[in-house]
Amino acid sequence: MDYDLYDDEQLVNGILNNNRPLIEYFFQKKCSKLFAYILLNVFDGNIDKRELVSELYLFMANNNWAVIRKFQYRSTLMTYVSVVAVRFFQKKRMVLIDSIPTEELNDKMKQAYNSGLTIEQRMDIHSALKKMPNARYRQVIEVLDLQDVQPEKLAKEMNVTVDNLYNIHRRALVQLRLIMGRKEDYYG
Repeated sequence: MDYDLYDDEQLVNGILNNNRPLIEYFFQKKCSKLFAYILLNVFDGNIDKRELVSELYLFMANNNWAVIRKFQYRSTLMTYVSVVAVRFFQKKRMVLIDSIPTEELNDKMKQAYNSGLTIEQRMDIHSALKKMPNARYRQVIEVLDLQDVQPEKLAKEMNVTVDNLYNIHRRALVQLRLIMGRKEDYYG
């Protein structure tokens, strides 16, 4: 189907009826420019676009698409979604990319260093984690990989689903590998 030809009412009805291809089109294609704007203007490029898509989808799909059900056709659907999304991400900005103070990072790294790593490995890990631009990614690697905390516990603390946490972790590992100069296994 050519969803580009759908009007706002058809898009809303498709979303509310859980039309999976239409929902994918809406979040991946229709909102693409919106996500580019939010990525640049709200997050200064310090977050992955896929994480934005996932977060907005979860927010909007919550309570049987309550956010979409509030749309009253007083503007275009994209204008409405843009306002909702920008407000949502402005509130969520500090949660998604809030920086961890260096002292706290050093304390967490001390715990990881007691795991039998060589001095060179410890220095590499510490240096790479400090270079990660996304503090949320850094936190996920520190907690899941270095502190061996259960994913369910961290997901609850971060207020995300376990599946979303695994996606964040996968992207975090890709970012860490890039920082460390390793280009293998990006999507493993």
